[in-house]
Amino acid sequence: MACTCDTHDCTGLAIAAGLPAILRAIGAFADWRTSLLGAIGREPLLDAWRARDRADFGIMLAEMFAYMGDVTSFYDMQTCNAAYLGTASDPAQVRALIGLLGYKPRPGLSASVWLSAQADGVRPVTIPQGTAFRSGAFAGSPPQVFEAQQSETVEPRINRLAVDRVPASALPSPLTGLPVVASSLRAGSGTLVVIAAPSGLVATRIAQTAAMALRIRRAVTFVEFAAAVTPPTGATFANTRLLRGGARCGVWKHAAVSGDPAVLAGATLALEARVPIRAGDIVAFEAGGVLTARRVISTSEAQFTVLAGLTSTLTDSDNKVSKLVSPAVMAGTTTITLDSALPYAEADLPGLVVHYAMADAATLHAPLKDTLASGDPVHMPGLVDPPRMAVTHLALEDTHGEAVVTSGTLDAASRSAALSDTPVWPQQLVQPVTLYGNTFLATRGESVHGEVIGTGNAALPLQSFRLRKKPLTYLAAANAAGRVSTLVIHVGGVAWREASSFYGQPADAQVYVVRHAADGETDIDFGGAMRLPTGAQVVADYRFGAGSAVPPADSVKQLARPIAKLRSVRNVLPAFGGADAEAAGEIRTRGPASALLLGRAISLVDIAAAAAQTFGVRAARAVWAWDKIGQRPAAVVRYIGDPQLAAPIRAALRALAEDDAPITVISAAAQSARLDVDITVSPDYVADAVAAAVGKALFAPAGLPGTGGLLRPEQLGPDSTLFASVVIKAIMDVPGVTALRALSFDGTPFGDVARVPAAGAYFDFAGGGVRVNGRLAG
Repeated sequence: MACTCDTHDCTGLAIAAGLPAILRAIGAFADWRTSLLGAIGREPLLDAWRARDRADFGIMLAEMFAYMGDVTSFYDMQTCNAAYLGTASDPAQVRALIGLLGYKPRPGLSASVWLSAQADGVRPVTIPQGTAFRSGAFAGSPPQVFEAQQSETVEPRINRLAVDRVPASALPSPLTGLPVVASSLRAGSGTLVVIAAPSGLVATRIAQTAAMALRIRRAVTFVEFAAAVTPPTGATFANTRLLRGGARCGVWKHAAVSGDPAVLAGATLALEARVPIRAGDIVAFEAGGVLTARRVISTSEAQFTVLAGLTSTLTDSDNKVSKLVSPAVMAGTTTITLDSALPYAEADLPGLVVHYAMADAATLHAPLKDTLASGDPVHMPGLVDPPRMAVTHLALEDTHGEAVVTSGTLDAASRSAALSDTPVWPQQLVQPVTLYGNTFLATRGESVHGEVIGTGNAALPLQSFRLRKKPLTYLAAANAAGRVSTLVIHVGGVAWREASSFYGQPADAQVYVVRHAADGETDIDFGGAMRLPTGAQVVADYRFGAGSAVPPADSVKQLARPIAKLRSVRNVLPAFGGADAEAAGEIRTRGPASALLLGRAISLVDIAAAAAQTFGVRAARAVWAWDKIGQRPAAVVRYIGDPQLAAPIRAALRALAEDDAPITVISAAAQSARLDVDITVSPDYVADAVAAAVGKALFAPAGLPGTGGLLRPEQLGPDSTLFASVVIKAIMDVPGVTALRALSFDGTPFGDVARVPAAGAYFDFAGGGVRVNGRLAG
């Protein structure tokens, strides 16, 4: 017998792939009610039923079945959606599903901050481990508490030290002139000079000289050139000389005679006479306003004919004829062979002047730089006495409040600091620069000691207790997970250890498992192995506080409790590395991707996937390349994110890779870029709306991994080529765009195939902007 339910009029299921929600509800209350009432006429047993009143019991019964169909369809749809990772809406469901892969969602991570302390008096001051420092409120966030990672000693001698300005190293380019020691100057206006560096020579002429007003005792003169020149590659104030000629001569100018050598042949030039030029000398040339300089490779002597030989016929008084032969008159000249050919033609030779016997025209004076860059020497006149404790980290702050923190040591003997050359500073510091010697790391999280969370009961196979404070603090660590918990559990005074799961644990193992709810609550489970002893108190020591919101620079400067002689602390850099607990959207993306790793990183794809899972990394790329620092081939990982994340990324990769796997982690530098788009919009569309849609396609903000506009760093990644065809397609795919009138990149037409950022960089369009018909996108 056929079921009458099969004849309802509701639309059948047609579920497409990739939907954000599975629409399994085949009908709502009205659909079911209409279908049931419509089926009455097809049932012979109901032929005599004529009731149509809404109060009729039969109508009520049909509506009750319609309600049942509505509710059943709804819960069927909800149950089906909850069964799949891509459609589950409840964060708890998402966590349960991803747990089938063995993936544990990342909890909230503690931020770290570098603090620089100032102490009073003359004796070192001790900051105990766990000393708390509080930030001010910021950007809608309440104050945060940071604690010292370990006991620190503060040395009043190195509270803050002024850093000397350092002499410039490389010659500027273009070069309009050079500062020289005034007393050494041996040249004046109009003098031809040669800028001589190991890598090359440049000839120019002095336009004028003028005294420079500097705050130093030595008198300095600026030698201005007649025209700006490009200095030789690698030219520095230390390896460059400014030379002038002591003598000059011309080239051989007599009429050419058959058999004589050529005056100019390739890099060989014959001079007008014998001159004292030797191999290795520097000579300069000028002709037709063109100046150049060359180095002499070798010299030799050449013979040119001054007067050709003559034969005369003589007749004496006896009419006897005889011939008298006069030999040719020859002249010896010096021929020089240069390191490269000269830029002159044969027509320039009569006026060619050769300057030789070069001598120093002046001693160069390296000017003091207004900046301090990574790799510059750091000298501090105020560092007189050596610090009485080991110094491992130093902070430097410039006059504009920009700062860097790097590892390094102090040497009182040379009054200098030896700083690590990695990572390279993200920017130069502007003088005056101050060095803070008492710099140490603190991490976010407020300590809770001796919290009784429950009591054991051996009669219960499973027991679970919840921490009172949330969220539990996790610190960055050099392991595969990249984090370590601050939770310590004691049961009846005995420390138990945390396990990832109870699977495979011996029956007497004193272990517990930590579970995190989507709302940040933390539950501690017992009983998967050894049961809790009856009456034993379960005591928790832990820290709470985590999240991506971090205080800005100069915000963490409150001591939770005063410490004698400790005047103040401050953070010259913003806190870094904090992360919110992994949200459902992130779990859907990163959870399945974790199947690439399964606890190890072997290929470049594995390494890039592991690096990208570090919170704060916007994009990562791994290539096999030459590591200049390690002087070896290595898996070089470049990532877009805070430079201070390099250490935790490297630690996580080291824990996943083979022990001897060469891995280098470098933060990609931002290269500011600008894109201007000029489009034609169909008259059937709203022009502003189409322009906004193009801007969204190109520069929509990134949310979840893999999202955002085409030009966002998350999409481009480090060292990524930007193809014009890809940009044009993204623009033309927007409905309403009929033509692309112009497309420019950094102010020039984007007519070439592609643009490539500098090595180790990425295009940052947030700096220059993306403009569509003059409107700024994003």
